[in-house]
Amino acid sequence: MTNPAYRAYRAGRVAQKIVRGVTITVSRGTDVSAPFTATVGFSGSMSFETDGSTLYTKNRDYIIDKDMYTVNGVVVEPAKYDVITEVMNGEVKTFKVVESQGNGVAESADADSTVWRVHTKES
Repeated sequence: MTNPAYRAYRAGRVAQKIVRGVTITVSRGTDVSAPFTATVGFSGSMSFETDGSTLYTKNRDYIIDKDMYTVNGVVVEPAKYDVITEVMNGEVKTFKVVESQGNGVAESADADSTVWRVHTKES
């Protein structure tokens, strides 16, 4: 049995996927996952240029249940250069998995380590 706070979190996660979820696939080389639902978040990094200007780079993060991140039917951890494909407004967009601010390509997005936050850039 789980505690009420965790059950509320899981219910919120299910609702978020229904309301804000997007359908994606994950590719690693020629191997591709079955389509599944993830949610989208954003992160970014700031760099200071020699001319004194500041450059902000925005990343598209996918919040993915760990058991859904599969390649060729096998659950795997996200890896640099995996490709996430999403259809946006009828157009196929691809996003390459990248490292973000020294956090690696992904990090656990919840206390029980059931969700990945995968950092990507449009390719």
